[in-house]
Amino acid sequence: MAEWRLIRQGADYEALSREYGVNPVVLRIMRNRGITEAKQIEEYLHGDIQDCDITDGFVDMDVAISYLEGLRNTGHKIRIIGDYDIDGVCSTAILYKGLEALGLKADYAIPHRILDGYGINVSLVERAFEEGVQTIITCDNGISAFEALDRAAELGIQVIVTDHHEIRRENVDGKDIEKLPKAIALINPKREGNAYPFMDICGAYVAYKLMIRMLERAGNIEQYEELKEELRVLAGFATVGDVMPLVKENRTLVKYCLGHIKDCANLGLKALIQQNNLADKEIKAYTIGFVLGPCLNAKGRLESAEQSLELLLCDDGETAERKAIELVQTNTERKALTDAGVERAIELVREQYQDDKIIVVYLENCHESIAGIIAGRVREAFYRPTWIFTDASEGLKGSGRSVDAYDMNKGMCRCEDLLTHFGGHKLAAGASLPKENLDAFRKRLNEEANLTEEDLTEVIRIDVDMPFGYSNEAFLEELSLLEPFGKDNEKPIFAQSEVTFIRARIFGAHNNVVSFRVKDKYGKFYDLKYFGDIPSFNCYLDEKYGEGSAEHLYSGDGDYKMSVIYNPDLNTYNGRTEVQLVMKNYR
Repeated sequence: MAEWRLIRQGADYEALSREYGVNPVVLRIMRNRGITEAKQIEEYLHGDIQDCDITDGFVDMDVAISYLEGLRNTGHKIRIIGDYDIDGVCSTAILYKGLEALGLKADYAIPHRILDGYGINVSLVERAFEEGVQTIITCDNGISAFEALDRAAELGIQVIVTDHHEIRRENVDGKDIEKLPKAIALINPKREGNAYPFMDICGAYVAYKLMIRMLERAGNIEQYEELKEELRVLAGFATVGDVMPLVKENRTLVKYCLGHIKDCANLGLKALIQQNNLADKEIKAYTIGFVLGPCLNAKGRLESAEQSLELLLCDDGETAERKAIELVQTNTERKALTDAGVERAIELVREQYQDDKIIVVYLENCHESIAGIIAGRVREAFYRPTWIFTDASEGLKGSGRSVDAYDMNKGMCRCEDLLTHFGGHKLAAGASLPKENLDAFRKRLNEEANLTEEDLTEVIRIDVDMPFGYSNEAFLEELSLLEPFGKDNEKPIFAQSEVTFIRARIFGAHNNVVSFRVKDKYGKFYDLKYFGDIPSFNCYLDEKYGEGSAEHLYSGDGDYKMSVIYNPDLNTYNGRTEVQLVMKNYR
């Protein structure tokens, strides 16, 4: 079971409420997120979108712009090379649309996930050379593409890199220095010497910064207002899709995106919203992260991401509609494959690896592009670092997702002799190995993990211990000031003790939702929704209150007291809006 911790941040919330005109509970939650100083509070509540257009401080920004300005109206051929995920697709669209508006001749190429792998490579460079490309601009990749950019230099192709990923380091004469590829300009917020104050921006936002600076220097910026709005929306969309921290200017940008996505000039986004039946619904960060974004990602996982890019570049409504339908269909296929993979992986864990501290599962006949999603879902189910391996052209290819206490990259380094390729970060990684090494990899990871039960216990941080009754419509309207929710600005979590469960009803297209009728300790009745693991809840109830308790509850004869963690929300259905309480955990 997860450990519950109530966050206790002391402050005079009543006084702060009077000063800022905001509910004390809202201010308490902001303080729980580290928003404590007056300047931070003002930025959080009233962020200025104009701050998102600040471009000063990027190393090589002006070098890149001066070079590109010299190519205007020359016929010089530029190729944009992006990546196959949301960030890469949106980055490419931003650069393409911006360069086109500025009179520069550009086309694009996006690597195939399986055939090319991540980012620019030698093959893509040589193809560009054969097709007469004179300049390459990368986006959301390139900062570590040493071999590819060396080849570009050999062929006389100039390269501008726009990226946001970590920069490699190397030891030279006892000094730790940046290792940078050959390029005429390397624009990355993480570079040494950058004066730009905020590093945690996505690749599309870096591309936006470059384009907005060029548009401003072109003069008469008012003529580009519609384009600026569209590019901002794309950058905000990518910020959510790439799971960037929703703090500071990222949060301001995403708020702008959510408020303008339906009426911006991008026909592809409008069609995608329409085909997901969202035209009359509020678009939230969740909508991008779990509905719209996966549609853009799906083509890059199962086919080619260029089809997603083509949607964003559509200039007529009929084509946009057709392409949006295709993306929704592909995402439906991807979801079915993912759900089947998750179900099978969880089954294998329960049968064979339940006691392992690090889960390593081989899934036969699983598309390698969804291994990471499956690994994430299995990690959530068991709160264990998880690897999912699938068949590849040579051996096995795997994706890993970790928990806070375990550094997945370091774990791989200790197994380097078993792997053919590997790379990644603390919480997410990828690796390839010969099939015959899989068991040895699993064994060594578990032997050397040194993880305690505490390390493998999920900690849920509760913002406020608050009765259900406080969650009325007026309060939830004030709570919406905290949106958009996402990484580092999570949806608030509340707790309520002494909740009596009276009856339960399963519903939903896949029978995956439970509606509980409950009574709080003040004698008031509420409906409580649960979208989690229903079998586990039923087992817990039987263990806590005796065999058959779950059956009694579903028959309407329950009388079982528990404490719950929940999110309140406003739910609109058939034109009617009401408060919805969603249970996240129980004990």
